[in-house]
Amino acid sequence: MNSQTSGLARAVGFEFEFKDTVMKFPWNCFPTAWVPRSKDILKRPHVLDGEPPRLVVSCGRHGIIPALYLKKKLGKHVFTVHIQDPKIDTGGFDLVVVPKHDDTRGPNVYLTMGALHYVTRQKLDEAARSPEAARLTSGRKATVAVLLGGKNGYYSFSNADVEHLIAKLKRVTVSNDVHLAILKSRRTPDEVALRMNKEFGEHHYVWDGNGANPYFAALAVADYVVATGDSVSMVTEATAAGRPVFVHHLTETRPARRFRRFHEMFEEAGITRPFHGDLADWSYDPPNDTPKVAKLIRERMGIE
Repeated sequence: MNSQTSGLARAVGFEFEFKDTVMKFPWNCFPTAWVPRSKDILKRPHVLDGEPPRLVVSCGRHGIIPALYLKKKLGKHVFTVHIQDPKIDTGGFDLVVVPKHDDTRGPNVYLTMGALHYVTRQKLDEAARSPEAARLTSGRKATVAVLLGGKNGYYSFSNADVEHLIAKLKRVTVSNDVHLAILKSRRTPDEVALRMNKEFGEHHYVWDGNGANPYFAALAVADYVVATGDSVSMVTEATAAGRPVFVHHLTETRPARRFRRFHEMFEEAGITRPFHGDLADWSYDPPNDTPKVAKLIRERMGIE
């Protein structure tokens, strides 16, 4: 969520600060449509105090009510943008940004190919020159960045998922003589990270979570990317450099229809391919809706 909101704010060109908004009990248990448009429903209502903002970019369920409260309070003096499907009437926002694989539509809804993000060509070029980038590569072999997500409401990242991924990665290293750069995320189970280190830590790079996060460096230097399919944001960001991106699909714990639609859309567009343990080369135009949405916001706010 921070990647999407900060990426959009930077693209608009505004200085910004994060407001961590969490609804308190019992409001966090109610459908969003039932929750009052009041800051009193927040655990820390004071975060909305201070100088009135010109632009509010909210994301996720806990950001909806604070944004609607500020819109009700400030009216036309604030422009509100919500990222992701709010699952309520979108008319309370000035703009709602959702990916095409969601069902929400409306006159103030802007549809994106994937997730908004803050991966830019400039950031990738800077990351390619970083010390982290040098540590990720072998200097001789092609680099495969492996981006690990984690459990969520639709995927469990089961032992079987881990075993299948390890087997396919071993097949890649034998068949193609490549160097792996394996990066966990904050959602990656500890046991998954430990297993990856046990299997690949001796001859490949496995980030242990200490020191600077080499995520941007991995995207910058990778010749290929393998990403688990539990995160729309991570897969979208993986395509930012235009490298071949393979998706390792995890076992669903409940029907993940939205994720399936997203992956099908990216595959049909020739952007990603399922990961079967083989590598291939192809080209595509990286989807990047962030500057397009930023331009629309500036136009609607009357900013030249």
